[in-house]
Amino acid sequence: MYKLLVTGLLLFSSLSNAKPILLEGNLDAWSSVSTQGETNYEQVVDMEQGVVLRAHSQSSSSGFKYSNKINLNKTPILQWQWTAQQLPFFLAMSEDGIESKQNNYDEKSKQGDDFALRLVVGLDPLFGDKKSIHYVWAQNEKIGSHWDIDAFTKVMVVSGENQTTMQWQTLARHIQADWLELFAEHIEHIDFVSFITDTDSIQGESIAYYGDMRTLAGKAIPKDHEMKDGKLVAKE
Repeated sequence: MYKLLVTGLLLFSSLSNAKPILLEGNLDAWSSVSTQGETNYEQVVDMEQGVVLRAHSQSSSSGFKYSNKINLNKTPILQWQWTAQQLPFFLAMSEDGIESKQNNYDEKSKQGDDFALRLVVGLDPLFGDKKSIHYVWAQNEKIGSHWDIDAFTKVMVVSGENQTTMQWQTLARHIQADWLELFAEHIEHIDFVSFITDTDSIQGESIAYYGDMRTLAGKAIPKDHEMKDGKLVAKE
């Protein structure tokens, strides 16, 4: 499988091939984006990671967007660090008048589209529809599962599924490979990267942390290849 090959490529990718896009919580190259209210982001010092961004969402959906084009033929791999502290929950009152935290909602639905951690990559053309992949930390869906929000927006679970909260993860995705798998399209660049912690759909609360993000060199996908059953193959 191509993704296994990507893992191997990462093993010998040196930091000299890396281009940081978020370092020590510095948002100078990022602009704020908001759908509903304002998630609170602040720089904090983590004993393991140094300066990181703490995101606290209360019935809100906002984040930050990096709007510089990334050449996927040169740096097709996006690497980032994150961890969750409090996964999204909402308060519900029982018939006995007892209030309790609830997290049993459908993350695939419009009413449950909330995640402690969400990293988005996409195309934002002058003409045509914006397309994006949302990488998320889910609490009710399996790692590796994916679904459509609509024809132009895909969600892929990369964290969650009984993983320990407050334990830093370093993740890496081959954007070209994921795009080819989810959209069946070959792309050579993305126009933006954004991250969002949101609880507006469930009117709840969540706390999470974002560390450094960078692009990495790797093997680009040839135009004459396609994905079949999760494998990269030459077109017939």
